[in-house]
Amino acid sequence: MKDGEIFITTLLPSVNMTPNISMSLEQKTTFAIVNLLFIFLGILIVVCFQILFNAYWSKPTST
Repeated sequence: MKDGEIFITTLLPSVNMTPNISMSLEQKTTFAIVNLLFIFLGILIVVCFQILFNAYWSKPTST
């Protein structure tokens, strides 16, 4: 056998192995918390941009 063939066969899973698709409760909880944090981060970014643009928009042009 060539070295490349050995490397490829070690990377491919065997046919008998089935991946565990179901997530545990701890993984589901972590996934939900991370998603909520990303949503919260997105809301904070939008609010910060609104505050920044509103501060420049409300300034009077004449001094």
